Amino acid sequence: MINLDKKMKVKIAILLEIFFCVAVILLDLLSKAAIMPFLIENGRHFTLWDGVIELQYALNTGASFGAFEGQTVLLLVVTIITVLAIFAALIYLHNDTNKLLRYGLLLLLGGALGNLYDRIFLGHVRDFIEYTFFETWFGYGFAIGNIADIFCMVATLMILVYVFFLYGDDKLKSRFKRFNK
Repeated sequence: MINLDKKMKVKIAILLEIFFCVAVILLDLLSKAAIMPFLIENGRHFTLWDGVIELQYALNTGASFGAFEGQTVLLLVVTIITVLAIFAALIYLHNDTNKLLRYGLLLLLGGALGNLYDRIFLGHVRDFIEYTFFETWFGYGFAIGNIADIFCMVATLMILVYVFFLYGDDKLKSRFKRFNK
């Protein structure tokens, strides 16, 4: 087995994290590039599993659930600030070994950058996943989303699990002890 020094291990870890984040962005953008033309050719709608999930062509100029519809500049600014905050957190927490937190932040960063790309270059976000089971089972419609939205939701859950179940067992708590007075 190769014996790596600490600096080399950190460099490898950073490269793996960059690769992971780029892969998240590419999965989102490639899914949009493949599915949106398919939907245009097939009447902008395709049923994957009737009553559960469908593909629906949608261009979103707002945020989640249509909030801030048409407020592209505001959404760009908020997303850029969020991306910078996540990036700063990743740098600040560079010694944090908790992979759930780090990869949750990386997943959130990748999802945010995927949708940010759409907003900057297209003026809207391409959405196509319609969760029809909410209407079928609960009688309520739900927003149409995309792969980046799924990544952001999973990332949020990962971060929440970390905060509620692992935070107290981590060295991170001591970093913020001056705020806990």
